Amino acid sequence: MNQLLLRSVWFYQRLLVLYPQELRREFGNEMTLAFADDLESAWGDARWAGVMQIWWYALRELLTVALPGQRSNPYVLSPALAFLATASTESAFFWIGLHQIAHVNGALVVNSMWLAVLLASAFNAVTAFVVTCYCARFSMNLLRLG
Repeated sequence: MNQLLLRSVWFYQRLLVLYPQELRREFGNEMTLAFADDLESAWGDARWAGVMQIWWYALRELLTVALPGQRSNPYVLSPALAFLATASTESAFFWIGLHQIAHVNGALVVNSMWLAVLLASAFNAVTAFVVTCYCARFSMNLLRLG
């Protein structure tokens, strides 16, 4: 398995924390193995396009299964939404960059761009988590925001 696929599986394992605990405990290992198998198959069939399609399915499942199961948990929901919002907007820069490096050996550049997208997204998720934890200590009446 190449580095892209290994990183994808590692990152997917970290995203499983967004699923409800019972689901994660019962099916987490199987979900990770299925994701890894799907990635390997997609890479063999369609390379980047296949990997992107598998990630699209995983993110769609995250939005339709994991986050609705955590909708009452602001410590998961707020950072997850911040991460997804940033990742989706930063990914546009990633795709533009991919088109610009058509004539360059792009492996290092692609990895650097993925790192930039993930770092920005993770930073926003951590910020959202800190703000959620901080705001949970106060009621909105005390903050006098209205």
